[in-house]
Amino acid sequence: MNNSTLLTWFRPKSWRAGKIATTILAFCIDLSTVCAQESGRDTVYQLNPVIVLPTQATERESPVTFSNLNRADLQKQYSTQDVPVLLSQLPSTTFYSENGNGLGYNYINLRGFDQRRLSVMVNGIPQNDPEDHNVYWIDFPDVLSSSSGIQVQRGAGSAFYGPPAIGGSVNLIANPFQRTPNVTLESAMGFQEIGSQNSTLLTTRKFGLSVNSGIVEGKYMMYARLGKITSDGYRERGWVDMNSYFLGAARFDKNSTLRIHLYGGPFTDGLVYTGLPKFAQKDLSLRRRNLSDFGLDSTGNSFSYAVGRRPQEVENFSQPHYEILHDWKISPKLTVANTLFLVTGDGYFDYDASWADTSLLRIGTRYGFPTNVNPGNTLVRGFVSNKQWGWLPRIEIDHGKGMLTLGAELRIHRSTHYGKIAYAESLPANFDPDHHFYEYAGEKDIVSIYGHEMYRLREDLTLMADAQLVYNRYGIKNEKYLHNEFSVPYVFFNPRIGVNYNLNVEWNVYGSLSLTSREPRLRNLYAAEDSYFGATPQFAADTTGGAVRYNFSKPIAKPERLLDLEAGMGFRNAIAHASLNLFWMEFYDELVKSGAVDIFGQPVTGNADHTRHAGIEFDGSIEFGNGFSVGGNSTLSFNRLVASSVISSGARIVLDGNPIAGFPDLLGNVRLSYDDETVSASLSGKYVGKSYTDNFKNEQNTVDPYTVLDATVSTVIRVFAGMEVRIRGEVRNLFNNLYLMSGEGSAFFPAAERNYVVGLSLQL
Repeated sequence: MNNSTLLTWFRPKSWRAGKIATTILAFCIDLSTVCAQESGRDTVYQLNPVIVLPTQATERESPVTFSNLNRADLQKQYSTQDVPVLLSQLPSTTFYSENGNGLGYNYINLRGFDQRRLSVMVNGIPQNDPEDHNVYWIDFPDVLSSSSGIQVQRGAGSAFYGPPAIGGSVNLIANPFQRTPNVTLESAMGFQEIGSQNSTLLTTRKFGLSVNSGIVEGKYMMYARLGKITSDGYRERGWVDMNSYFLGAARFDKNSTLRIHLYGGPFTDGLVYTGLPKFAQKDLSLRRRNLSDFGLDSTGNSFSYAVGRRPQEVENFSQPHYEILHDWKISPKLTVANTLFLVTGDGYFDYDASWADTSLLRIGTRYGFPTNVNPGNTLVRGFVSNKQWGWLPRIEIDHGKGMLTLGAELRIHRSTHYGKIAYAESLPANFDPDHHFYEYAGEKDIVSIYGHEMYRLREDLTLMADAQLVYNRYGIKNEKYLHNEFSVPYVFFNPRIGVNYNLNVEWNVYGSLSLTSREPRLRNLYAAEDSYFGATPQFAADTTGGAVRYNFSKPIAKPERLLDLEAGMGFRNAIAHASLNLFWMEFYDELVKSGAVDIFGQPVTGNADHTRHAGIEFDGSIEFGNGFSVGGNSTLSFNRLVASSVISSGARIVLDGNPIAGFPDLLGNVRLSYDDETVSASLSGKYVGKSYTDNFKNEQNTVDPYTVLDATVSTVIRVFAGMEVRIRGEVRNLFNNLYLMSGEGSAFFPAAERNYVVGLSLQL
């Protein structure tokens, strides 16, 4: 297609992202044309178009426990599902999907720690929400199609800037540039039949187009990708409609590289965030229900009431990412790198609030809307607007005995939150449809400096030393009605030291000691968006005289502090590799799940005085020849409350010795594979042991052990003139196991039944 056709076709839903994206795409196209027309230049392609980040660990050098997925792995294993699904095959890793089919809202757990305790980065840029600490993979759908690899590091302190790593870190490299020009068209379809009579066919569809310029005039590379994924979901009204774009331009000079990336994914989806009672697990109809609320009878085996989610409960959001990455090799021993980024996000979600009366919705004479009637069938719209600016400078110094990296992190995050009535019956005649019944502005400032040294004591002995000094500040301003405003600073020092010793060309051993601290999330201080139905600031308060006066210098939630000891050994030769790792984590003031959830299905947490996490991890693979190989991993862990108690009904309940909610003690993966030049096939199995969904060791609130198998086969047909056709087929949940993936208290999230995916891609 010509330039004007391409620019006309590309229209992201976010007009601002679309405008900037179109401008960059036009620049890339024009630059490609100009460079192609230039003659007489003798530019030499000096640098490899591979992004190498200081956060990445290196085998037999870094005393870190990690796993890699390269571009070939992603091509073989990824089709439509989100990042957590792909990563769940790695050691100590699980995931769960609110919708059940791996599309939409999906969450990864590493060593049992949820993704709020993981440091997630894309191209070295932090992705955890500064206020909530969570990662919303739905905000960048299909990013794996533009990625060249992922490294997952396990253990505390594995990222020396960005969000503190408790369970570990996920480093995704979105580097789509390739040396040779190509155009790739791809399509995939997933389907699943539901019900034995009057059956329904649930479908998932994916379409993508990517264009890679290859190397132009020895120094320029361009890339553009557009994609769309839609799905009916597994649970009722759990559909998603996700659009994606990724635009990139790069310049490679003799001593420097410059990359510009713009990517994002405007999406809409049906809300599915509430789990189901455990008795629904084996019922083919009940396990697909999507309820906004339910109650159980005295037996706990049937509903006392069940409120279905309304079709109008939907979400609409767009979060474009703008990145500039520049590396300058000043001399063979000195490199200066700078990353600038901007992340914006605007959107809303509509949810049922038929339970809310005039006082909660702030309607009445006091608010300028006189009425004596409560609204009916209320649908509330929660709006959020986020902006985050960041600068990540660093200097790398090769001092002969190793590499010293000195860097800093500056991130400024600002947000606006408000709620209004999207729809309701019996509203006052003069009601303002833009009336905000809650509203506030959030702030988060993050400043840190760090040093990272990899020092070669001997050729076979490497010492690693990290130190980070970080300042975080939360703030809430301009809260409407209640006028709660505060600014809470936190200062932490996070050190880490480790050593790697290469015994010979095949064996190595390593060990590390890390101290990591981190602040609570903003909701632990004040869930201001829930203030309209009773949420209050969680600070020390003085109630003398009947009035409540908060001391905003004394938050109730304490920062978490973790001491982590890691030791491991590795083996690698031409046909096999294996690693064994031991970890021991002493955790103080860990924010653990109480077993209760808020109205959005998210766990309510509180500090436990002292907890302990310890375990052993194994990972290995072997190639048998003729294309056959087998790989697998396993984890045996011990996760207990050492000193913890809660107040319930006025009485203190001691929880010492209880298992910690959300942490299975036993995990395992195995994959049998066959690969040759044209065919790739694999059979993978995953086992997840029993875990509790609260900290009371309630046997009714457990996720039972489960095993699930998946099968994948693909073939590559090379037609002519470099054209390549790839055909793919998948069967997920091969034996149709009806299992639960996760839970919060008495609410559980079921996994989809057996389903299928077929795909076709054409590369020109």
